[in-house]
Amino acid sequence: MASEVKNSGGVTFKALLIGGGASIFIGVAVPYSNMVIKGTVLAHNFSTPVALFIFFALVLFLNPLLRLFHRGLALSRGELAVVYIMAMIATSIPTIGFTEYVLPITTGLYYFATPENNWADLIHPHVPEWMVPQDSDAIRYFYEGLPEGRPLPWGAWVEPLAYWCLFILAFYWVSICAMVIVRRQWMESEKLLYPLAQVPLEMIQDNGRRTLLAPFFSNTAMWLGFAIPFLIGHINALHSYYEFVPRITTSTDFHLFRGTTYLRLDMNLALIGFAYLLSRDVALGFWFFFLLSSLQRGVFNVLGIYSTEDLSRFANLVGPHMAHQAMGAMIVLVLSGLWMGRGHLRDVFIKALRGDDRIDDSGEVLSYRNAVLGLMVGLAVMIGWLWKSGIPLWIVLVFLFGAAVVFIALTRAVVEGGISVLRTPITPADFTISGLGTTALGASGLIGVAFTYVWSANVRIFFMACFANALKLAEEIKGSKRKLLWAVLLAIVLTLSSSIYLVMEMAYAHGGINLHNFFFIFVPQVAFTYVGPKFDSPVPVSLAGWAFTGLGAFLMSLFTYIRYRFVWWPIHPLGFATGTFYIMNWVWFSIFLAWLFKTIALKYGGAAAYSRTRPFFLGLILGQVVVAGMWLVIDYFTGMTGNVLGYL
Repeated sequence: MASEVKNSGGVTFKALLIGGGASIFIGVAVPYSNMVIKGTVLAHNFSTPVALFIFFALVLFLNPLLRLFHRGLALSRGELAVVYIMAMIATSIPTIGFTEYVLPITTGLYYFATPENNWADLIHPHVPEWMVPQDSDAIRYFYEGLPEGRPLPWGAWVEPLAYWCLFILAFYWVSICAMVIVRRQWMESEKLLYPLAQVPLEMIQDNGRRTLLAPFFSNTAMWLGFAIPFLIGHINALHSYYEFVPRITTSTDFHLFRGTTYLRLDMNLALIGFAYLLSRDVALGFWFFFLLSSLQRGVFNVLGIYSTEDLSRFANLVGPHMAHQAMGAMIVLVLSGLWMGRGHLRDVFIKALRGDDRIDDSGEVLSYRNAVLGLMVGLAVMIGWLWKSGIPLWIVLVFLFGAAVVFIALTRAVVEGGISVLRTPITPADFTISGLGTTALGASGLIGVAFTYVWSANVRIFFMACFANALKLAEEIKGSKRKLLWAVLLAIVLTLSSSIYLVMEMAYAHGGINLHNFFFIFVPQVAFTYVGPKFDSPVPVSLAGWAFTGLGAFLMSLFTYIRYRFVWWPIHPLGFATGTFYIMNWVWFSIFLAWLFKTIALKYGGAAAYSRTRPFFLGLILGQVVVAGMWLVIDYFTGMTGNVLGYL
């Protein structure tokens, strides 16, 4: 009973203070590490490693010290969950999630305009003035650095940043409402595993004991797993300082089909740890369907079956045919999920419209009425914003349908499949331009679609998936969870503010082109390089694209039917929808190894063997995160740059 009372408060002043501090730190430290230290990236993927690194220091060191000094100062399980939720939410914002895309993209179309690309004539006349800075000096200095003694030109940024922040906040609000609406279906009815939330959950379990450290940190198997990536990481980091220290390589490539494609065997220990937590059918689906798609791609290459359609670089990596096929599968994944949850969704809307007392929404972050109303208001803001950006109103609806499919499908893959390294094979912009043609869009529509690259193209991390995992952690908060919304909103505001300030400060101090080639040279050009040629050469509706979208939808429907019709079927269809992406080449082998290890453990030791070995694999995750975070700190003080210890 005492433990229950102690854990009843989650959103307290202490939690908000520490979580807010973590949000500001992430907003500043993550862009700085990307632009200056250029070491291991800790905020590019759904595992949110920077949040886990901060949480490790908090739970293992700071919180026990507070408990030693005075038991009342230490954070309870609910408070620790709130801190991690805020840090995880913060991780989704400062880099690929928003900040390091919006600032370069809204200026790059002017700075990188040349007589060769003719953007001044093709693009500039169609750009709404409220979307981008209008001061040419402010744009130039953003990339080249301010002259000595000149203040930051904040005045040039106030209007465009206000409009962009309005849009992204509406998008975050829509994500919050959507995840509240589906939470009970995913978490309680379908019992999805939420693998990416398991490590922080284990770190705060106390099993009712009043000890300084959680039982997780007393587990020998966990520390054995922790030690392996920890030692390998140290050796590889030291190699950057001292060449005589050998570098340990854990990957190799095999070229197939006359060298037209290849398989990458990459043993990523953190990914092995995450994949060990999956159901075996989900893990099997990921690596099996990726190998099947690689076979399909190789056969197409050998037979000369290819598409001349020019999609974005994300789709071209897998090939237009495969990209459209994956989109069809994702559409079925999302629609079939809505159909399966139709009973729950009916209850949500009955509660929202009639206030039926028999339907309980007291355990949600938002009431169902506010979630449904908030979803409609947020969508209305997004629709109006995109329409004012130049996209015809009816095409905005098509675009948002494609965006919803991408974001919900990837979020489902994250919470059910535990995939931390993931990217959509086709962007909503690709889906719209290929599916409707450029004539329907017009010049202003093309520009409006290009600007959606800020938030919907390179979706390796985004708010919706992080918030979905946050709702799993919110189970640690006893009693009402309504106050958690304020913690989430505080994390958003603090991270947006701090990350925008840091990127602006660094860019104007040193010149963006001197900081990071990807964010300040590649990112600002990629969207407009994609749409620019389409002004001179209009793109018709891609019938082949629609055909492969239909093929993907048909096959996904078939696999889904087999999965739910025959309980013995061992391959989960989630792998077909999201496991065929090009980035899976870096992931599939780790998933295969984890699937193999888990199969052996269950076959020869049963559930007891899995329970005993699980902490070892959790240790693999934590060890790889901690060593990467430690060396970012060390590199900051030594001035070392480019000391990358893989991806997380």
